[in-house]
Amino acid sequence: MASDFQGDVDEFAMVVPVPRVLQKKQIHVMEKAILEHLDAYSAPRLVEYFDEDPCRVYMMREADMMAAAPMAARKGAGARRRAKSLGVTIEAEYQVGEYDILILSARESKGLVTWLTENGYKLPRGAGPVVGSYLKQGMKFFVAKIDLESYRKGKYGYLRPLQIAYTHRKLVVVNI
Repeated sequence: MASDFQGDVDEFAMVVPVPRVLQKKQIHVMEKAILEHLDAYSAPRLVEYFDEDPCRVYMMREADMMAAAPMAARKGAGARRRAKSLGVTIEAEYQVGEYDILILSARESKGLVTWLTENGYKLPRGAGPVVGSYLKQGMKFFVAKIDLESYRKGKYGYLRPLQIAYTHRKLVVVNI
């Protein structure tokens, strides 16, 4: 996923519904050039290619899907207690490149929307029912925010794309 976000990077956040708790090794930061190459390769042209079956399913080994120990919460036990009081569970927390990643689950949309808002995430009007529909499907939420210190150390003039990998019967891409 690449973002065309315009503005201060400290304002950037991405919230994506995912079917399960992702492990750190399923999340990668890509170089922009890779995505640009893929975009150029997949652009319409008047040629014909014969490739392997794109529908072939590649299964991850069970060992690759084992849980990795999440990082300790940066905000301490108080933040986790507040999340719990709203019915939100911080399932995992990772630092991947310049991104701070959370995997969240919740009992109800109101609690999750409240937690996101209290923690500086700006959600559009009407996000509650959309979040609620994903919660009813048993989805978790992949939340990415920029770690400004890591971002500045990397000296990037853009947000590097994020790659998440998981197997599931349906793909969900949402712009919240």
